[in-house]
Amino acid sequence: MVGSGAAGLAAALSAAGAGADVLVVERATAVGGTTAMSGGVVWMPAHGRAGVDSTIEDSPAEALAYLGAVAGGDVDLGLIGAFVTDARRVTDEIERRTRLQWEVLEHWPDYRGELPGAKTGGRSLWPRPLRMEPNIEARVQPAFDQPSPDASAPHDDGVVLRGHVRGRALVGGLLSALVDAGVEVRTGARATRLAVEDDAVVGVFVDGHLERGAVVLTTGGFQHDPSLAGAYLPGPPLAAMGPAGCAGDALRMVMDLDPVLANTSEGWWMPALRVPGEEVEGVAHYRPLHGERAQPGAIMVDRRGRRFVDEAQNYGDVGRAMRRAARDSTGRGGAPWWMVFDAAYRGRYPVGPLEPADRDPGWLVRGDDLDALAAATVMESGTLVRTVARFNAGAAIGEDPEFGRGSYPYDRWIGDPSAPHPTLAPLCEAPFYALEVHLGCMGTKGGPRTDDRGRVLSARGTAVGGLYAAGNAAASPFGTATAAGGATLGPALVFGWRAGEAAAGDR
Repeated sequence: MVGSGAAGLAAALSAAGAGADVLVVERATAVGGTTAMSGGVVWMPAHGRAGVDSTIEDSPAEALAYLGAVAGGDVDLGLIGAFVTDARRVTDEIERRTRLQWEVLEHWPDYRGELPGAKTGGRSLWPRPLRMEPNIEARVQPAFDQPSPDASAPHDDGVVLRGHVRGRALVGGLLSALVDAGVEVRTGARATRLAVEDDAVVGVFVDGHLERGAVVLTTGGFQHDPSLAGAYLPGPPLAAMGPAGCAGDALRMVMDLDPVLANTSEGWWMPALRVPGEEVEGVAHYRPLHGERAQPGAIMVDRRGRRFVDEAQNYGDVGRAMRRAARDSTGRGGAPWWMVFDAAYRGRYPVGPLEPADRDPGWLVRGDDLDALAAATVMESGTLVRTVARFNAGAAIGEDPEFGRGSYPYDRWIGDPSAPHPTLAPLCEAPFYALEVHLGCMGTKGGPRTDDRGRVLSARGTAVGGLYAAGNAAASPFGTATAAGGATLGPALVFGWRAGEAAAGDR
């Protein structure tokens, strides 16, 4: 297994359970990749578990209907069908084979609740807080600026938006099970080239040494490689999120095998903020701008000062709207983008690491009025003033005629339930603030197309012997869709598990 995120660890665990001798190699010095830095939420429709307050009614057919409605672009319906059918089994197997116990996020809605087959909650899970053994915890990549989850962590499903994360718990539980099974997990070891004999993969070169056997590629995406990102993701400046190791190792290794590539122009988009000086592994760190943009009293605008999106909708669709922003003669499109809010918002809601009572930092632009704010950000003053006036007129009566903000289930859930309207309020109270928003990419969606067992497919229409891929190292079957919370990790676990079984069984 090349890579140690959710897909790689799941593949290793299933392959070991099928009797294979397994080696996991990870280029970083710690285990977990993007998964360890995440909230640890996994989307597993029809998982069969009841919530604390209610029974979760769901079926693979309903999940398939929803994914059929939400997915767009380069979609693989065969893989989607395999995912919704096998999600429950893989969820059960992970709980049976590890110390992980799943907790149902019964109030976390699918992101497009207005579409057929969507659910208002219950499809997303995350692991219960896990106390890791010291030898395991020391090997798991830490989440940036977040405390480790423990038994005292709150069980509120909204806490993942800002606070304790459970990606480390997910990684720790899988890693502990692998160690107990005698699987070697080798860190600081980079795979660079596949070994091919008679058109089949027979191993991989790790730091110049050939490790023989079937190869499962789970190295993550390529957002941190400027040349690959520039070639496949042209457009506005990209803020690469996640660990620096997501630099296209898998994509580069498979290119000589004439693979079928899919979804290379798509990513898991996330509006992001940058606090100067924050770095992870020597590269700039971008924080997700998740719930902040949905709270009453804030809007997002482009470089001219125009709104362009329902700010409270899911991060993937907001990111796609940022990419679609009209281009100008400079080729910069709508960048830079800004989240604009007033003093009432500033005194009530946190923004990234900034608490309401904190002093205004240098990375937050402030103006005594909208004209001053526009001048400080080089927005068009008249445009910004008209934008805010138009938004305020609708927000005052709980409406957003331009983009429908607040009319969708997810909008209302992610907003402030204690406010008169969960996501709409006029921006009236001076001073006014602007936070620069970056087009974040948590991971890319493109790579080699696979069959439903993770076998990499060649342009000849056949599987490449001995080669498998899963997670963000493979083409996402969902196309453009960001279906729900955990829609990256859920398929990573399912297809990683299936790839590990296939790699062990195809020997």
